[in-house]
Amino acid sequence: MAITANGIGSGLDINGLVGQLMQLELRPLNQLNTREASFQARLSAFGQLKSVLSPIQSALSSLKDASRFGAMRATVGDTAMATATATNSAVRGSYSLEVLQIAQGQRVVTNETTAPSVGAGTLTFNFGSYSTDTSDPDNPVTSFTSTSSATVTLEPGKDSLNDLRDAINNAGIGVRAQVINNGTAEQLIIAGNGEGNNSAFQIEGSGGLTGFSYDPTTTGSTLSEIEKAQDARIRLDGVVLTRTSNSISDAIEGVTLNLLRGDPDKKTTLSVNNDRTAVKTAIENLVKTYNEFNTTARGLTAVDPEQQRAGILTGDATARGIQSQMRNAFSAVFGANSADGGVTTLSAMGISFNRDGSLTINSTRLDAALNNPDAKVAEFFTGADGKGGFANSLDQRLRSLLDSGGLLDARTDGINSSIKALDQQRERLALRLEMIEKRYRTQFTALDSMIGSMSQTSTYLQQQLANLPKINSNN
Repeated sequence: MAITANGIGSGLDINGLVGQLMQLELRPLNQLNTREASFQARLSAFGQLKSVLSPIQSALSSLKDASRFGAMRATVGDTAMATATATNSAVRGSYSLEVLQIAQGQRVVTNETTAPSVGAGTLTFNFGSYSTDTSDPDNPVTSFTSTSSATVTLEPGKDSLNDLRDAINNAGIGVRAQVINNGTAEQLIIAGNGEGNNSAFQIEGSGGLTGFSYDPTTTGSTLSEIEKAQDARIRLDGVVLTRTSNSISDAIEGVTLNLLRGDPDKKTTLSVNNDRTAVKTAIENLVKTYNEFNTTARGLTAVDPEQQRAGILTGDATARGIQSQMRNAFSAVFGANSADGGVTTLSAMGISFNRDGSLTINSTRLDAALNNPDAKVAEFFTGADGKGGFANSLDQRLRSLLDSGGLLDARTDGINSSIKALDQQRERLALRLEMIEKRYRTQFTALDSMIGSMSQTSTYLQQQLANLPKINSNN
């Protein structure tokens, strides 16, 4: 029987045979790759846990600061009249407020129809305060008391309002100037930099600047007054106070008033109360970040029976331990003042767990706790000495999880060590597979040669048998 073959030698498909055998030999390597993919998925999962735990720690920073719980807020009824701010030293209270007049600086202007002549000369500014006749409803100026003076010089060749404006502004003497065009003529406005009655000024012009004099105590001033220098005057609970600035911080302890508009015929209220807005926002942010952690952790550890699928960290002791630690932390009891009406748990101020492990805030209960001094919410979060309490305890717990050398670092280091061990096994296995493949190729090449040789022998024998004389059956 003839032995037939294709190709070189016997025509044996060496590559195909070796490839099929190597597929079987590669099973251990594929198993290593599968295990590494699982480890890499776990690394990513713990990275996700770390990424949702860190915001909780950030949210705690505000709640660790005891001063935030003592924040005060000052509110003015008519915010067009004044606004107010308060520090922690302010005391709760309500006040009657009237803004009789606001503090302002002096402003004077040139004629609105005829631009004044400008030439080389000097302007002498006398700074001080005006005295007025308070018995006259128009409050006319009666005298001026000078405390200092300064001179501005306009050099020859300078003959425009813009030149004079620049000379005044460049002098840096406590006044500023601007030029406006009212549609009919250009006007120069000169204003003092300060506020209050003591920021008033007179102007004496000479040479080419004689048309820029101003003195309200005499007649003949060539400049007109737009605003006069005056102090701020308020009536607070019936008491009239005078200040040189519109920012008044010495009328009520811990409160700064910012006057915006004078209205002698109108009263408003100034209220000082506890400000819990920042604290409430911080608590809401803490709950939000915890719920984000809970959602992520549940997704990584849950089992879906319908899909027959488990999370990457299902059954992982470290992941379960972190979930348990966080839930216990948010359920912990702090302080021992419940008998006095103080809160000792988050649930006591309206923050409770749902069935899925998330937290819900009862805003009404939280507001009531924050606005009740007897609830001692600050003590719950920061401890009586500012070192203990819920916020500091949770922060320490999170540090043990997140800091270098903490639980998450230890867990990921262990996984990385396992991946490194797999890499070493893969290198050894790759060398072994290389040798196995080489052996298979050597064996099949020898088999191919042997079959080829046998094929040639078979052909030769067939040829010899064909050449033998035929036996005559009749003989």
